[in-house]
Amino acid sequence: MGRAGEQRIRVGVADMAVTDTGTPLVTSGLGSCVAIGVHDGDGVAGLLHAMLPAAPEDGLSKAKYVDSGIQTMKAELTALGADPNKLTAKIAGGSSMLNLDSGEPVGDKNVAETNQVLDRQGIELAGDDTGGNSGRSVTFQPRTGTMHIQRVDAAPTEL
Repeated sequence: MGRAGEQRIRVGVADMAVTDTGTPLVTSGLGSCVAIGVHDGDGVAGLLHAMLPAAPEDGLSKAKYVDSGIQTMKAELTALGADPNKLTAKIAGGSSMLNLDSGEPVGDKNVAETNQVLDRQGIELAGDDTGGNSGRSVTFQPRTGTMHIQRVDAAPTEL
């Protein structure tokens, strides 16, 4: 439940949800992970909370990865009646929270992979709030495609 009895669909880490009910989709704990909200403009929408850019050959958890997560979400949205040619996306997250190796940070890799997969899937990127070094929480509104972002170190923003 959200404010004043508002219903919400909670999306955990390495998780995804799709809906055609208009119920807001929420996720929190975005560090290097990315939240990818996709909608068709007619109330069918989904939210993915992906941890890593690309699934291994034997990847079982499709939602854990940007590439397989977006593909799976698009298929589920289409099954709910979304027009695959009208899908738009908004993304948040991809922070550089920890510097664990000398290579490109995982957050940057997640954002780059998200942009590439959205392009390959024909999904227009309509807005993003990515990078930096702070965590985020997201509420995605299925009917409007509005993404509300609460950052740990800044005032809330809206895409």
